[in-house]
Amino acid sequence: MMILPGVFRFGTPAQPPLLLLHSSQSTSGQWRALIQQIQAEFDILAVDLLGYGKAPDANSIEPEAFRFADELPRILEAIDLVEWEQPITLVGHSYGGALALKIALEKRVAVQSLVVFEPVAFHVLTANEPARLEIDKIAAQMDQFDQRAATAAFVDYWNIPGFFDSLPERMQAVMLQQASKVTRDFAALMGEPYELADYRLVDVPVLLLQGKYTQASARQVAQHLLHIIPNIQSKVLECGHMGPVTHPELVNAEIVRFVRHQTNEVA
Repeated sequence: MMILPGVFRFGTPAQPPLLLLHSSQSTSGQWRALIQQIQAEFDILAVDLLGYGKAPDANSIEPEAFRFADELPRILEAIDLVEWEQPITLVGHSYGGALALKIALEKRVAVQSLVVFEPVAFHVLTANEPARLEIDKIAAQMDQFDQRAATAAFVDYWNIPGFFDSLPERMQAVMLQQASKVTRDFAALMGEPYELADYRLVDVPVLLLQGKYTQASARQVAQHLLHIIPNIQSKVLECGHMGPVTHPELVNAEIVRFVRHQTNEVA
């Protein structure tokens, strides 16, 4: 059931609440298999973030001015609409994982626990780190290249060379339409005002999942977070950065194990 444009409710009302946030160049549909697996146990909101799926676009906001704060009003409105009273379990991937960290840090809603798969909070990287220089180059290409070349460079970076060209034309067309939001996503990831030390305030249980075959930028963010978040555990899986999409059976098994454990701990 769609309760707001691009915000879908699944699962079982009165069960523990679960909020799902997807990566850039994706939609809430990436969590379909996970939803099917746990919908009897949770009351689920799956969000299409701005500019993706059925969500409104973000074109009224200048690309460089876009921030995570622009994503939050719809999410908070959806939580109000479903009248969740229990603390929320957050699950986020990549861009959605970095947004989930912000939600847990700011505590504008009560959070029980958090699962993030390679949250790309690039603002925690220092300007001279090789990993920051690497991702700065990818971000710059969104402006320097034409739309197709920029989209291909972005998609290939997080997958493998030639991946974008191997996709069906229909999927390529959707990604090209979403390219302007990717530029805004980078602005949010780079421009978030928090520093690494601020993430000490994420004081709920956190599971940080990583892909063994990921990129240096995502790996370095994860290493920084593992040293600063107090109650965090990590596991490396046999996949790349897009593991929740390419290897859902591996990733979802870890998510389900963790959220079930945390829910049972509270119960």
